[in-house]
Amino acid sequence: MAKIQVFGHRGASGYRPENTLEAFELAFAQGSDAIECDLVPTKDGHLIIRHESELGGTTDVAQHPEFAGRHKTMTYYDRFTLDGWFSEDFTLEEVRTLRATERIPDVRPGSAKFDGQFGVPTIDELLAAEFASGKTLILELKHAVHFTRLGFDTVGLLAEAVARSDYAERDIRLVFESFDLSVTADLKRRIGGESKYVFLVADWGMPRDPADLAAFLDDVASKVDGISFDQHILFGQREHWGDLVSQARKRNLLIYTWTARAEDAEASVEEYYLPFVNSGVDGVFADQPDLLRSLVDGLA
Repeated sequence: MAKIQVFGHRGASGYRPENTLEAFELAFAQGSDAIECDLVPTKDGHLIIRHESELGGTTDVAQHPEFAGRHKTMTYYDRFTLDGWFSEDFTLEEVRTLRATERIPDVRPGSAKFDGQFGVPTIDELLAAEFASGKTLILELKHAVHFTRLGFDTVGLLAEAVARSDYAERDIRLVFESFDLSVTADLKRRIGGESKYVFLVADWGMPRDPADLAAFLDDVASKVDGISFDQHILFGQREHWGDLVSQARKRNLLIYTWTARAEDAEASVEEYYLPFVNSGVDGVFADQPDLLRSLVDGLA
C-alpha cells in the first residue's frame, strides 16, 4: 500500500490563523504533501481565500466601524441563515484592509497570538507564492451554486485565475474540490488539463438509501476523478454504508478524508490518527500536519 499523503487543512491551521499564506507556507515546512484552501468571491469579482464568505469569524472586520453598516443576515440555499459580514459585499481593496484572526481562539490560543499579523490572500497570490513552486494545491470552491444565484460565476473566476497564472511552468499541481458534484464536473470541463477533480461528501450529500450507493459512486466516477469523505461517514457509519474505501477503489477513484484535528484526541494523538492512517485512503486533511506526518513516516 502506498504511503498515505498528508494535506495541510487550510494550511497548518492548528498553528496559524487558517487560510493565510503564512499557514500554507508553514504546512509545507512541516512536511505536507499538499495544502488545501477555500475560495469565495468579492463584490468586484476576485476570489479570496476564506472558508466561507462570512468574514466575522476569521477576520477583524467587526473592529472596522466603517463596515458596521454591512452587517446583515444571509440565507444559504433556502436552508440556513448566517449573521455577519460577507465577502460579496466588499471590494478586494476593502478586504485588503482586514486582518486574519483565529477562528477558535479558546481552543488554539497559540494560533490566536498571530491575530492581526496576516492579511486575507487571493487565489492569485497563492498561485504566485514562491513556496508553492513544485507543490500541490487543493482548491475548494465554496457554495458555487449559492453564488451563481447572486450573479457570480465562481467557476469561471477560478478558471480565469488558473489560466493567467504560471502554475504549470513552476510545476505546481492542482486539485479542485466542491461539495456539489455538478460544480466539480463543471470545473473539470472548464479547466481540464492534468489536474484532478474531487467531490466532497458530507452526510447530507450521501444517498438516503444504502441500496443506492453503487449507482451513486458510479455517477461520481463517471464525472470526476475522486471523492473525499467526511471522517464521520467513513468511520462512524461503516455498518450503514459498508467499506466505502474499497467500493470507491473499485471505481478507480482517488479517496480522501477530513479532518484530523489533534484537539479531538481522547487518548493519545497517535491513537487518534491511526484510523485515518489505516483507512486505505490516499490522503488525509489535517490541522496539525506535522504530527500526522511524523506518525505516517514512523510507520512507513
